This record gives sequence, structure tokens and C-alpha cells, in this order.
Amino acid sequence: MSGSSESGGPPQAPWSVSSLAEKLAPDLRALENFRQKILIKRRNGYQVLFLAALICAGVALPGVVLLPPLGVLFGVIPFLIAAIVVNSKFFGSGRVVYEAEYKKRVIGGITGSLEPGMAYHPDRGLPESWFHACGLYKGDVDRYSCEDLFEGRIGKTSLWLSEVHAEDKRTRTDSKGRTTTYWVTIFKGLLVVADFHKDFKSEVIVTRDLAEATFGRIGRMFQKWGGNLEEMENPEFEKAFVVRATDPVESRYVLTPDMQERMLALRGRLNNDVRFAFRTSHVYMTIPNNDDWFEPSISLPAHDHGQMNSFLGQMAACFQIVEDLNLNTRIWTRN
Repeated sequence: MSGSSESGGPPQAPWSVSSLAEKLAPDLRALENFRQKILIKRRNGYQVLFLAALICAGVALPGVVLLPPLGVLFGVIPFLIAAIVVNSKFFGSGRVVYEAEYKKRVIGGITGSLEPGMAYHPDRGLPESWFHACGLYKGDVDRYSCEDLFEGRIGKTSLWLSEVHAEDKRTRTDSKGRTTTYWVTIFKGLLVVADFHKDFKSEVIVTRDLAEATFGRIGRMFQKWGGNLEEMENPEFEKAFVVRATDPVESRYVLTPDMQERMLALRGRLNNDVRFAFRTSHVYMTIPNNDDWFEPSISLPAHDHGQMNSFLGQMAACFQIVEDLNLNTRIWTRN
């Protein structure tokens, strides 16, 4: 069953968590059995660690009374060794393996059910070059990570999205001349790229209007210093966003009154700081989010409907962007 019609309209028969759980029942049972084995192994590990602590304490106690440093040595060092052995034997990579399998089977299965034209790759993400290509953030990216890539087609529109985290490495020196290194987040959240089926000769950048919202007319003057500032006819859109374009005429072909209304609605649904860039025949979007999406918890049963419903809502919100921006309506064509 397709999550959308061929024309990219609303779902014909939306999937419920119950129906998805029924469809994925074999995978959920296998995952739950695996999860239980991991939890049993963990409990055994805690018991062994507790026993090791008692033994080490018993061995160290006489030494602590007679010669404290020696007692601590004979108690702490053996316990640390025991802890390392227990961690590798009883804890290990079980959780990591479970999460990877859950993502592949369950989140991948939900993806195929919602939108058969989309594929999910948990260990991949949009490359750093795509983040730079959007042109929405300034500064050097010294560390970049990405995961949870969704790619494919919804109706007539090619869509790519993933979680990304871009950081800038900085240093500071205190009054005593000591230097420390720290990381500053440039962007953390979802990077979304969709095909607009038009080769833009110019670019249009749409970001949150902070200056005018904070400082009023003075803020508007500050904005003009950035150059290429465009004023839109929609007062609500003008209040919410700052538009910069290298071609004023083309910017109005892209940001039609209908598109402005859709972008406002999308901003209200997702995040006040959602940003857009129209360039190189694509629309780029960044949606800030400090939480990690699509991350299963080993503490919850594999078939937990609350967790599955959360993933279902997250994916639906992402895929809905195509309809929110009416990207399947082909107003423009390539030159």
C-alpha cells in the first residue's frame, strides 16, 4: 500500500500502529527475543559485578585496617580489572546490535509501508558537501556527522533527508594562559533536500527574521546591510522570514503567494527556525532539532506501540513536506 497517490496527494489509507505491528510481527518477535537475551545477560553481569565487589571488599578490608594504602591497592585494582572483564563479556555491543537491527527491520519496514518509493539507510546520511551547498549557515565546519538517511521519490518528487550535526572547533585562553578546546554547534537537526525540477539561474535564501522581530525598524535597517534583501507582499511572511535573492524577478516566481502560505504553515508545524534555500534546481530545508530522532530504546519492548507511534509520526512529518510545499504540482519545468 502506498503512503501517497501517484500524484502525491494525501494517503489513501493511512497506516495505524496496530496494522504496522501486525505486518511487522515476525520481525518484532525476533527482536524482542534478542532484546530479552541482552537484558538477561546484563542482569547476570550486574550480579557478577556485585559479587566481585563483595570479594574485593573482603580482601581489602584487613589491609585497610592495618595498612590503608595497601588495602586500597588490593581492593580497587582487582575490582577495576573485574569491571573491565564483566563489561566486555556481559555488556559488550549487544545494545548497539539491537538498535541497528531494530532500525533496519522496524523503521525500514515503516518507511516502506508509508512510502514504497522511499528507502531508509540508518548508517548513512547526507554528505557534508550537501550541507555546504544549502548555503544557510556560515562558519567553518570542523566536525560533521550524519545518520538516518531517507532517499527516494514521493509522487513525482525526489527527496533526501537525514539527521546531521555540524560543529566548529574553537579555543579559549583563561587568565593564567591555559588554552582549552571546545566545540560549538553550527547546526543540529534534519537536512532536507527536494528536487524542484527547475534549473535556477539565481538563488533565494529564506531565514528566520530575528532582527526585525527584536528591534523593529532598526532591525530592518540592519538586515539591509546583508544585501539582496527582498520584501514580500504577505505581511505575515514578511514578519516571519527574511528573504535574500540574487534575482528579484525570479524570487517572486519561486515564492508565489501560495508558496509563502505553505512555508508559513510548515514553520508553524515544525520549528520557528526552519530555513529554506532555493538553488541549483533544488529546495534545501534545515529543521533544528536537539533530540535524536529514529533512536529505539532497549528499555522498551520491541513491539511497544508508543515507540512505534513516535517513529511513525516522525517519518510522516518528514514525508509530509512534499505535500506541504506542493512539490508534486509541476508549475515549473527545466530550461
